[in-house]
Amino acid sequence: MNKVMTIFMALGAVLVWVGVAFGSDMADPCSAVTLASLRHQVPIPPAKILSKRAVGGMCEVILDIRGQYVPVYAGPDYVIAGEMFKDRRQVTQETITGLRAKRFRALKNDVDKCVAMTLKPSSGKADKTVYMITDPVCPFCHRAETQLREFADKYRAEFKLILYSVHPPVGRRKAVEAVCRGLSAEEYLDGKWKQENLTDKYQCKAGADLIKRTEELARKMGIRGVPMFYLSDGTLVR
Repeated sequence: MNKVMTIFMALGAVLVWVGVAFGSDMADPCSAVTLASLRHQVPIPPAKILSKRAVGGMCEVILDIRGQYVPVYAGPDYVIAGEMFKDRRQVTQETITGLRAKRFRALKNDVDKCVAMTLKPSSGKADKTVYMITDPVCPFCHRAETQLREFADKYRAEFKLILYSVHPPVGRRKAVEAVCRGLSAEEYLDGKWKQENLTDKYQCKAGADLIKRTEELARKMGIRGVPMFYLSDGTLVR
């Protein structure tokens, strides 16, 4: 009996909390939410607030922590870390997707300066542009790269390849090599150049400078893994 009572008491507490959190009549639950108020409830490393909006009586806050988007939901005296789902939709991810697209558009000039090579349709003009961030020594990237020609021709798309290695120093040197060789997109995707073991021979300032710019871009965009695909409007394709 005591166990049953404990369960119902806990359930009652949850229902009361839900009623407070989701049924609040606060005009703007975000009005008093700041980094200072969040840190009063939970330790937060150096960060900045990217967005705030009222959701379900709480304040949805997206933090930028070292380039990563971190969502929390805050009230007057609590902070909840994690994502929100509603009607089977990832409410939090919708916000983050919009922020990623906005950041991509803001960095568009830098993105274009980091393109190492472009794969165009075999015939005709491309109707759309896809940016692929890839790593020369990433097996998952290679698997995706084997399908680029088919997709480029089928969907009349051009793929702009940006070389960013998450496997330094080997991957970084391979990325520099690809640039210094002056490879076309077709030659890069063919992959035979990787087997020639000429990485030491093809290291040049132009290649190193491009990869350095790309690494800085990846830091600004919060990219930690590859491959990644972006449409020209900043939409992240998963």
